[in-house]
Amino acid sequence: WGCAKSSSLEGQGQPMAEVNPLQTRFTRANNGVITDSVTGLDWYVCPNQDNNWHQAKAWVENLTVAGGGWRLPTVPELKAIYQKGASPTNMDPVFQTTRVWVWSGQMHDARTAWGFAFYSGLVNSHGLNYGYGRLAFAVRSRR
Repeated sequence: WGCAKSSSLEGQGQPMAEVNPLQTRFTRANNGVITDSVTGLDWYVCPNQDNNWHQAKAWVENLTVAGGGWRLPTVPELKAIYQKGASPTNMDPVFQTTRVWVWSGQMHDARTAWGFAFYSGLVNSHGLNYGYGRLAFAVRSRR
């Protein structure tokens, strides 16, 4: 039945390592808020898939889901949810998005802002008015 002893393991006398169930890092509430158990941050994904930086910023500032208090994430916060190979978008599937470039709230200069490219794991800046394929995430400290 596929349980034959392997002669290479006989006599090893090594106890099996205790197996701990994997802790789920990200959980999604019914209201769409995603909680990160590692960083303690809450995330929310903008339903609009093509946002320029101004649209992303306005959306976050007006977001009232789960009591508000949202902002655009920092580059380090975006890097922290990057998980190469976790899904086609290199982030946990709980984020449920097909886009892979997310705006940050950090300005590069007067005409550009930083963002994170989940397809490559690299930081880059784009013009504030460029929106094709650009996604907005909202983030806040857990309440």
